[in-house]
Amino acid sequence: MIARSYLFVPADRPDRFPKALAAGADVVIIDLEDAVAPSAKSAARDALSNWLVSRPDAASGAGVQILVRINGADTPWFHDDVLLAADHAVTAVMLPKAAEIEPLREVVTRTHARRVLPLVETAGGIAAARKLARQPGVFRLVFGTLDFQLDLDIDGDGDELLAYRSELV
Repeated sequence: MIARSYLFVPADRPDRFPKALAAGADVVIIDLEDAVAPSAKSAARDALSNWLVSRPDAASGAGVQILVRINGADTPWFHDDVLLAADHAVTAVMLPKAAEIEPLREVVTRTHARRVLPLVETAGGIAAARKLARQPGVFRLVFGTLDFQLDLDIDGDGDELLAYRSELV
């Protein structure tokens, strides 16, 4: 099935997980990264882990794919997030600020080659996009326009990003 709709839900709001699954999106992305304050990261990971254990039907998808956006490789939460994804039945892992091959390989290896979606959000990510896309386990690249615009100091999200969007395609 080709996913046409993605719905983000913060990992520190487990009360919203069932609502997100019922909302009709093809993929629910449970977000451990931007949607969760640094002080709440560990509790959010624990909440997600507990929910995945207690809801095997939800963890298996039950018609909806479950994707987890982990924290970037340069954060103190990365390794624990990867372990969570490896220990539970998530469909895929979104890797933010993807620009280097090694963190991507670590995610693929530790999660037993589940689908990985590198999130390209920096100039370095655009420069490495072809290498990232060729790595085993990569399902598709995702363009994070807001952080990309901040990284390159780009105003506007129309024609200003067209060349970068085209490069990812």
